[in-house]
Amino acid sequence: MTDDKTKMDWKPFLWLGIGMILLAVIGVAAIYISGDTPETLAINYADPYNWYAEGTNPNAEMDVFYLHGGVDISEIKPHAINVDVTVFEVRQNVHDSILGAVNEYPDEMNAYIPYYRQVTEYAKQSSTDISEKTAEALAYADAKAAFHYYISEENNDRPYVLAGSGQGAKYISMMITEWFSTRPAYLKNLRAVYLDGVLQDEDDVVIPLGAEI
Repeated sequence: MTDDKTKMDWKPFLWLGIGMILLAVIGVAAIYISGDTPETLAINYADPYNWYAEGTNPNAEMDVFYLHGGVDISEIKPHAINVDVTVFEVRQNVHDSILGAVNEYPDEMNAYIPYYRQVTEYAKQSSTDISEKTAEALAYADAKAAFHYYISEENNDRPYVLAGSGQGAKYISMMITEWFSTRPAYLKNLRAVYLDGVLQDEDDVVIPLGAEI
């Protein structure tokens, strides 16, 4: 006869499993909720370390805020869902991605180009949507925080252009859509938007130079 006292009680393990699942869900929910206040999640853009370029030509008549395109880190951090911009090799890859684009900007523009934690290919190819959505929430939080810092601390009521390539173009478009209704003052001095084309082709212009916002 089996002694009931020797039977395994699975209830504590069941509750532990449920608790871990709830914590994961709460963690993801917190990222989405705090997306409206990106400073709580995002990189600290008051630190110059987090800018590839922070005002390249202060005497220029117009600024450009640029979010760069995709960076492959599969050989550096193969299982990361966001690009880790604190790693030297990753920053070098970001540098290489940006370099060609920066060279296309006219000298009369003053460039602001933040490092931000893009979504990786690993996250995009994940078997669950949670990884990609969580990674995108963080990348977008960085993009918004960088632009918020630029507007509040660097812009000084100057006219500016928004530009983006790849993921950067996506986040620029998302910010404009969001801020037309929530922060129209951010768009007061916006003169043009260039998506997936770095001031090279007039077809890339979404808002023509000099347009009223």
